Amino acid sequence: MKDEELTDVQIKEIKNRENINKAYGDAANYLSYQLRTKKEMKDYLFKKEYDYPTIDAVLKKLMDLNYLDDESYANSFINTQLNTTVNGPKIIEQKMIQKGVPSLIIQDKMDQIDEDRLIENATNFAEKQARKQRRASFQQQMTKIKQSLYQKGYSGDVINEAISNLDLEKDDDTELDNLRKMVGKVSRRYDNQSKLITYLMGKGYRYDDIKQVLNENEND
Repeated sequence: MKDEELTDVQIKEIKNRENINKAYGDAANYLSYQLRTKKEMKDYLFKKEYDYPTIDAVLKKLMDLNYLDDESYANSFINTQLNTTVNGPKIIEQKMIQKGVPSLIIQDKMDQIDEDRLIENATNFAEKQARKQRRASFQQQMTKIKQSLYQKGYSGDVINEAISNLDLEKDDDTELDNLRKMVGKVSRRYDNQSKLITYLMGKGYRYDDIKQVLNENEND
């Protein structure tokens, strides 16, 4: 008795299974480097030119095995961001949106972040920024620190708490020393005193302090 030939339907089913197995292998390799979101995996398989039924089958299998779990991904991502970066909540949230984490999961996980941890991270970052700005006027130093924290995604309340933790106080002698250095550095750029004064006030120095330093230079 001759072996029965496979029908077109059977051949198609075999090819589909082979395709799913191949796609699953690609997915497993993609996961071997780091955790992925469902959206990332779907986009990856689509770029590998798998059809939607194959992609859906692979995604289902991965989720059934807990290899794809957006909640676990969000937990891991937030912990990594808090432990290894200076990013605040807004930046972390934006990054998760880009990764395709569902908005409800993002909101739930962001609400669970310990505010004390955010304040600690923000304070450490603010300390570094304060050191970078130590030659600036006190006003500009404070402005730059706040701007840097805001750009990293921290809220106004956390920013204020972090700056308060630094115990920064204006020192008049330091302020005048920094101003003298600034005047010595930039005075040659300006052909009249009023323009120089405007520039220095834009850098956060007080008018009276500027006049005092300029008068010192005239008397030298």
